[in-house]
Amino acid sequence: MMTPTVCSRSPKALLSFTTNTATSILPCSNKKSTHIDRLPPLQEFIDNVVQKSQLPPCVCLVSLIYLQRLKTKLPPHARGDGDTPYRLFLAAILTASKFLSETGTALTCQSITEVTNFVYSPKDINHMERSFLGLIKYDLYVDVQGIRDYLALHGNLLEMDLIEAAMEP
Repeated sequence: MMTPTVCSRSPKALLSFTTNTATSILPCSNKKSTHIDRLPPLQEFIDNVVQKSQLPPCVCLVSLIYLQRLKTKLPPHARGDGDTPYRLFLAAILTASKFLSETGTALTCQSITEVTNFVYSPKDINHMERSFLGLIKYDLYVDVQGIRDYLALHGNLLEMDLIEAAMEP
């Protein structure tokens, strides 16, 4: 039996790609939202969240697949606020973490609130997650072939690999 593992050769490449993905999903206004004044630049924010929550590369990769799905499902006239890329990133990692969790170790609304230094409340995070799920129409399933396909398109930029190792019976 083969067990696939996602490996990142460069956390900086993953960070840069994730930042670019989150900012390119939809046009966002420069209008100040209630949270934007308390947020660092997006790349710093993403780096802090990934480090503090110790996100495995697979969760990051599945969240990128979800963000790509979202982009294809949004209406052409969709627009966001200044903190929309932050919200989309948080909703994607929360959803991916829950989808991939088998042991109850998934991120929670409370844990995300804590790693974001309480910029967003658990209620805010919960709302982001529900909205995100509705926008992607609960299209959560990602299999190994989906990961292979995504890495075939973006693996060089991401500097990520899928390693399939034989498991002992």
